[in-house]
Amino acid sequence: MLPTKNVTRLGEVALRPAVPGSLQQVVSLCTDLSWQEDDKGFCTQIDSHSDKTTSVAQLLFQRRLIDLGDADSVASEDWPRYLASVGARQPYRQIKCRLSGDERNVYLQISGVPQFDDNQVFQGYDCVAIDMSHEHHSEASLLRFRAAMDMSMDMIYLVDRDTLTFLDVNDTAARAYGFTREEVLAMGPSEALDLTPEELIERYDRLITQGGSSRIERRVKLKDDKPGIIEVYSRATCLNGRWIIIGVSRDISDRKMAETRALHLQHIFSTLSNINGAIIRAETVATLYQDICAAAVNESLFAMTMIVTPDAGGELNGVAMMGDETFEAQPLQISADAGTPQGQGLVGSALRDGVAMISNDYINDPRSLPWRDLLINQGLNSAAAMPLFQRKQVVAVMLFYSRIKDAFDSETQAVMQSMADNISFALDNFASAEEQARAAALIQESEARFRSLTNLTSDFYWEQDANLRFTKYEGRVVGEANQRAVKTILGRHLWEMPGIKPDSMNWRQLRRLLKKEQPFRDFEFSFTNEDSVRYHFTLAGEPIVDSAGAFAGYRGISRDITEKKRIADRIKHLATHDTLTGLPNRVMFSELLRQSIRTANRYKDQRFAVMFIDLDRFKAVNDTYGHHTGDLLLSEVAQRLRKPLRDSDIVARLGGDEFVVLLHKVSDKQQAGQIAENVLKMFKQPIALAEREFAVSGSIGISLYGIDANDEESLMKHADTAMYAAKEDGRNSYRIYSADLHQHTQERAGLALELRHALERGELALHYQAKVALDNDEVVGVEALLRWHHPERGDISPVQFIPIAEDNGLIIPIGEWVMETACQQLVAWQAQGLPPLALAVNLSPRQFNHPDLHKHISDVLARTDFAANLLELEITESLVMQNPERAIELMTQIKRMGVRFAIDDFGTGYSSLGQLRHYPIDTLKIDRAFIRDLASSKEDQAISKAIISMGKTLGLTVVAEGVENARQLAFLRDNYCDQIQGFFYHRPCCADEFVSWYRATGFPANVIST
Repeated sequence: MLPTKNVTRLGEVALRPAVPGSLQQVVSLCTDLSWQEDDKGFCTQIDSHSDKTTSVAQLLFQRRLIDLGDADSVASEDWPRYLASVGARQPYRQIKCRLSGDERNVYLQISGVPQFDDNQVFQGYDCVAIDMSHEHHSEASLLRFRAAMDMSMDMIYLVDRDTLTFLDVNDTAARAYGFTREEVLAMGPSEALDLTPEELIERYDRLITQGGSSRIERRVKLKDDKPGIIEVYSRATCLNGRWIIIGVSRDISDRKMAETRALHLQHIFSTLSNINGAIIRAETVATLYQDICAAAVNESLFAMTMIVTPDAGGELNGVAMMGDETFEAQPLQISADAGTPQGQGLVGSALRDGVAMISNDYINDPRSLPWRDLLINQGLNSAAAMPLFQRKQVVAVMLFYSRIKDAFDSETQAVMQSMADNISFALDNFASAEEQARAAALIQESEARFRSLTNLTSDFYWEQDANLRFTKYEGRVVGEANQRAVKTILGRHLWEMPGIKPDSMNWRQLRRLLKKEQPFRDFEFSFTNEDSVRYHFTLAGEPIVDSAGAFAGYRGISRDITEKKRIADRIKHLATHDTLTGLPNRVMFSELLRQSIRTANRYKDQRFAVMFIDLDRFKAVNDTYGHHTGDLLLSEVAQRLRKPLRDSDIVARLGGDEFVVLLHKVSDKQQAGQIAENVLKMFKQPIALAEREFAVSGSIGISLYGIDANDEESLMKHADTAMYAAKEDGRNSYRIYSADLHQHTQERAGLALELRHALERGELALHYQAKVALDNDEVVGVEALLRWHHPERGDISPVQFIPIAEDNGLIIPIGEWVMETACQQLVAWQAQGLPPLALAVNLSPRQFNHPDLHKHISDVLARTDFAANLLELEITESLVMQNPERAIELMTQIKRMGVRFAIDDFGTGYSSLGQLRHYPIDTLKIDRAFIRDLASSKEDQAISKAIISMGKTLGLTVVAEGVENARQLAFLRDNYCDQIQGFFYHRPCCADEFVSWYRATGFPANVIST
């Protein structure tokens, strides 16, 4: 927050003047720290008003807050505002920042007012602070919790019991309701769950008093006012004396619809089966009619059935009826006459037309008008009239009433037509005894259709006796092992079957449920057959009662949900594993790391280490060969990383080319280092992909739990710090975290920050070192060498800052400046009377791989008017070997401008004569490592001779660098080296000193011999 300029003051006259002592007391009550800073920002006096900030006061005293603090991750925008306020000497208020201490980070909320003397000379700041560490960690935990909530596929919400309002909901809930998170929060649980406040209070209080969790199903309106059914699991928890209800919901509308549909079909098929049984048992038409009416009545499907037949006078009479007694006391007046309202109903139409008449909204159907009051009173919403035939003549109509609206869909109509056909067939049989056998065949065919339909729905139909043993299990069974299993289950309890395990509840809970003799659903179990193939099923059933109303067992359906389970497991795997390598991802590794920390805190022998692995120069692979090749390389590295590790170690991929390993039971640095060395040995083996070999290396950083850090964040941070230190050491190595390493990393970070401003502040400069030809002892060129003179640190070695510039990309603008400045300087020397000298400029790997290198060189030559044939670009031997095809193409393009190329530090890589002849180079520079002991080392002499000979063979100019004495010079002259460079005759110097040296020495006259 910024301090306001509009101060509100109430009261005209102060009661008493403010006393400094009393103000100090107020400050001590309102803040944890108060201090004064001088005009340089150093803390000169500080008071800690709380025990928890004593160490902070000691840390801050005589130091600058601006050096110790940085941005708070929860309020990252505050720190830049603080820096801006201090820079402008303006007040600042309630700035959140992080103070890095020796042992832990402290999070403060600071405010300060600048102080000026009577002459308005700035004196410093008076500051106060409140320790916000606890609040910071709470906010961070909340953010992690929020991220976990939003990743869930279920709807999650938090409810305040006292206010009955949402505290929070996740994105899944917002998407399900079709609103924003804020709109769902405003709805509240009462509207979202369609429960009254009283119902919510009763439910929540029961959760609080009884504990545990509860489950309910609610019909609600979801996205676009679409009705749906949600399943809600709730649990109450007390946080800081405040009861919070945690709810997890999921949309089960599709599942409920499928279950309802399956149960509806079950009822239809059960009715069909009962009617078929009645047909078989019937001895007369009269008993047939009465029995099929009784068989068809099912409270879950048909509330009432009746059969009407026409008499000789054309009037319709009810000959059989079952269900609602109201119709017996108040018979329906139905006619076959189409000219009367009673004859225009479903029965009259079916009788006349000989086709089924269906109405799925019968109360509102005009055909029901004569009987509407009776239908409304009984709540009958659907009706069907099925004509019954004998000898192809309509002899009766069977009428079905259901309290369910839209009860007669196409499948139900098809089954009912089958019922009517069976009854008609029976009527024909009664008319002709010899047709009795055909009736049985038709019944069997109907049951076969039932089994076929069951198979087509991928479900199984089953029945149990009163002892809960299976008597029937029918459906589509694939495979001999499964068919044998189905035969085995008959006569057994489900829990007696080998290979079956419960998933949704245990066997005792299932037996307790079945003993209640109530319908059940959603019992999930798995079955592993003799071939070790595992399936998952869900079971739903309802009790069977006999004619006396006694419990006779269960019947129901079983559905194969194996594919559904597989998809759910796959989704879970994708959420916790890297899709490219199959390794655990950052989320899962974080959870495994937290678990290891908990275990290590409990058992001292379970200490462990975290090992960061970053592939060296992996970006070049992606840039050169494409991401597909890069992905293949990452997959191969992921597989190889397992080989040098133990079975207990866990490898994860954090992203990009970063891997991390959890090393279990590692308690000292020596053991961790040995494992890291094994990993580095693994990297030495080239990886062959797409007819190419890739030499992969890695930089490894290690931190040990209990030694370097005791929490997840610090362990990961320290391992990362150590890994970057390994990269600084030249890559392909490992480092173990230490306090000194941390300080070095901070110093390097500070140097990187200052390097960004060095160029614009004019702190960078060029020095020049002469190159002399040995055949005439004349200066033929110079090499431009970059120097950094820091106003406080003094001269900083290129060894320190060049790798930093290479890593953070500053080498591109710096390198462009070096080339243009050097070219300008040599043109200026020519104007001063010096002869045209060749200019050697070093190119870093990042410069060489930059897509605009060719354009930049061309632009520099054009702007400076420097001759292209005098410019020589020095690149390292290893650089061109990384991607030979691209290197040759790029060098060829640049050489067309007239620019020359030199291989610097030659002899330290793996180039051969056969390889060198393919590259468009002009100069070989013998590395100073072979020149240093040239006078005494036979090996260095042999190598130097070989390089000179190789260069001569290829027609290249050979330059020896690092020549510091006459014996080295004599050897090189005797072996016909072309040029030399070194302290023996010239040390690098600035441009003006070079001109003075050149003129004082009398060049081009025999400088070496003098």
